[in-house]
Formats: sequence, structure tokens, C-alpha cells
Amino acid sequence: MDACWVGDHLVEPQPGGFYGGWITSDVVGPFKGVDGSRFW
Repeated sequence: MDACWVGDHLVEPQPGGFYGGWITSDVVGPFKGVDGSRFW
């Protein structure tokens, strides 16, 4: 897959291998799944 869009927004997969989700520019982190977020 080259890209994923939600309406007019290009989305990126949520980082990490446990959580599944999509992040658009409208959503502000920090995001669960990045290094160091295991025990949030």
C-alpha cells in the first residue's frame, strides 16, 4: 500500500507493534506505542 487516506487527510499508522490505529495531523500526541510508553 502506498498511502492511506481518511477523507482528505493522509494518515500514518500508530507506532509500535501492539496498538493498531491511524494518526492524522488533527490528532496530537504523545501516542502509546512509541519507545518508552510501555507503562503509561
